[in-house]
Amino acid sequence: MYKRFKCILCGDCCRASPISLLPYEETILRLLAGKLGLPYKSRIGYKVYDARRRVNIVLSYAMELIDGKCPFLTKRNLCLINNIYKPLICRSYPYVPKQVRYTISTDYKIIFAIADYSLSVKCPVIENDKEYISSLMQNTINWPQIYLPNEYKAAREMEEKRNLLLKLLSDLWRKGIVDLKDEKPNASVINLYDLLRIYYPNLPYILEIDKIYKKMKNL
Repeated sequence: MYKRFKCILCGDCCRASPISLLPYEETILRLLAGKLGLPYKSRIGYKVYDARRRVNIVLSYAMELIDGKCPFLTKRNLCLINNIYKPLICRSYPYVPKQVRYTISTDYKIIFAIADYSLSVKCPVIENDKEYISSLMQNTINWPQIYLPNEYKAAREMEEKRNLLLKLLSDLWRKGIVDLKDEKPNASVINLYDLLRIYYPNLPYILEIDKIYKKMKNL
């Protein structure tokens, strides 16, 4: 009988570090914070330059901690927006990307990302289970699916949606709508999700986040 990861609701992950977000998640969380009257800060992550618009397109964000914690963390160590929208990296924790590598091919006009995942040692459950995890890693190839199936599923979804957004951007590139280059310092920025919605108005349905907007209307 395999042992499975079980969150103990300690809230440590909500205080550990800035929270990595996909472009549409940045939009959702900023709107939620505004609706709930909460402070919100984020910083820009990876970006590429669009020579046609003369702007940097932001491919990832990091939500900053405020007073040492996630602004959506309650005093009872619960997620205030859990039933509305919980970011994929929060759902995948402690199985998180330690590195995301973006590749841009100007020959084929395609951009994609590959992420390397690992377990966060900041999680007390991982520290407690480290001997079991070590044994599991040595004896099974698919240890993430066995030890943390739900978190692994969220991680897969995160990478599928990351690359879906990049695929749509690549399609625009091949159509001549954008012309991608390496990021340009000091250029103005646009969120990738906002850019894609101009050409793909049904993007919320494609990403399966349309219901989230409906939930936010009731706040």
